[in-house]
Amino acid sequence: MSNVLLSISGHDRAGIVRDVADALLHLNANIEDSSMTALRGRFTMMMIVSLPEDRSLGELKAALAELERRTRLSVQSQVISDEEAQTPALQPDHVITVHGADRVGIVHAVTEALADANASIVDVSTEQRDGDEGAVYMMVLEVAAKESDEMNEALQAVAHRIGVTVEVHKLDDAIL
Repeated sequence: MSNVLLSISGHDRAGIVRDVADALLHLNANIEDSSMTALRGRFTMMMIVSLPEDRSLGELKAALAELERRTRLSVQSQVISDEEAQTPALQPDHVITVHGADRVGIVHAVTEALADANASIVDVSTEQRDGDEGAVYMMVLEVAAKESDEMNEALQAVAHRIGVTVEVHKLDDAIL
């Protein structure tokens, strides 16, 4: 079995996920893990798929080329090792929200504090919105952190220094 990381992007429209799933279905490729989002009219997805023994990487590449031709999506593929494909997904144990007046450096300051606290970012989403008093920046991060007190202290120092609000919420298995 081959394991492949796919990165797919293009102009957002209805039916993209269906089109990709259809191309993979005809190869009996299994979508094992995926993440998808739309940003300002652009759609992007990453997925790990497993290709059965009776299908070749050449067949997958041909199906993906046909998908690109037919849908005008951009598709990149990368074979990953069996060991990498079997690595369990990192599970977040905290959700962090950040909001405040938009300015350069928010992402850097927050992620630097997280890296220094040895917290791993599992997922992050950012958005700028227009508010009554100017542009507002919002950020939501899911992180895996062993030491939440140290992380929270570092994030509160960042919040004070750059003028944003940071809230740290411990995930409870009961609410997942």
